[in-house]
Amino acid sequence: MRIEGYGIALERLTLDKIELLRNWRNDPKIQQYMEYREYITPEMQRNWFDRINNKYNYYFIITCDGKDIGLVNLKNIDYERKCAEPGIFIYEDEYLNGDTGIRAAVLNTDFAFETLNLKYLYGHVLKTNKRAVRFNSLFGYSKATGQEDVLNQLYTVDKETYLQKRETLKKFLV
Repeated sequence: MRIEGYGIALERLTLDKIELLRNWRNDPKIQQYMEYREYITPEMQRNWFDRINNKYNYYFIITCDGKDIGLVNLKNIDYERKCAEPGIFIYEDEYLNGDTGIRAAVLNTDFAFETLNLKYLYGHVLKTNKRAVRFNSLFGYSKATGQEDVLNQLYTVDKETYLQKRETLKKFLV
C-alpha cells in the first residue's frame, strides 16, 4: 500500500524494511522519546512485525525525495469505536526542523479520518517531550483530564477539530 500527497509518500511497512526500522528505533536519538526504550533484537522486531501486520495497524515508512526518512502509523484501530492511536518520528536529521513531519502526519491523519472513517484519534506523549506536545497541538489534540501527574500523557482529537485545524496547516502542505 502506498499513499502519496503533499510531496511525500507513505509506504506500508514490509518485512524487508523492518531492520531499517529496528535500527532507527534503537538509536538513542529516537529511543529517548519512546515509552519502550529497551534494545530491540532482530527476533523481537520480527515477532512485533508479525503481530502488527494486519488491518488493525498501519505502519508506514515516510519517503521524501526518494529517501526513507521516518515512520508514521495508526495502531490499535478499533473499528467499532472508530478510533486509533497514531504515531510519528522522523529519523533523518535534515528533515527534522522542516515541514516534512507535518506533511506526513496530515497525510496519515487524512487516511485515518477520510479512508478508514475514524471519528477520533488518541495519543500518548511523554510529558517531557515538549516538541511532540507542540506538534500535536497543531493538529487540535488536547490533553485528557487527570493527566497532569502522568508521565505518558493521553491526548485526543476528533475529526471535526482536526479538519478545522487542517485549514491552518495548509501553509505547510505542498
